[in-house]
Amino acid sequence: MSSGIYAIAHIGDFKLFVGEASKLSQKWPPILTQLNSGKFPDPVLQQVWNTEGGKRYFSFHTKTEIISDRDILGIEELLALG
Repeated sequence: MSSGIYAIAHIGDFKLFVGEASKLSQKWPPILTQLNSGKFPDPVLQQVWNTEGGKRYFSFHTKTEIISDRDILGIEELLALG
């Protein structure tokens, strides 16, 4: 998988934390490591991760996956951003 936009979805709270990276297929494991060790650079996501108890409340998605899911609330606004 090449570079692109990804989103970490906070399940149940309807929040997306969006980022961009090269080698998307290799991005999720290092993010999990950072979050589990308390060293993720985004303090908001880190705090939510700490409060919610980890990965069972989060999922990782690529831009392609998000675009193809028309049931996402606000998808039109998200797509207009980029």
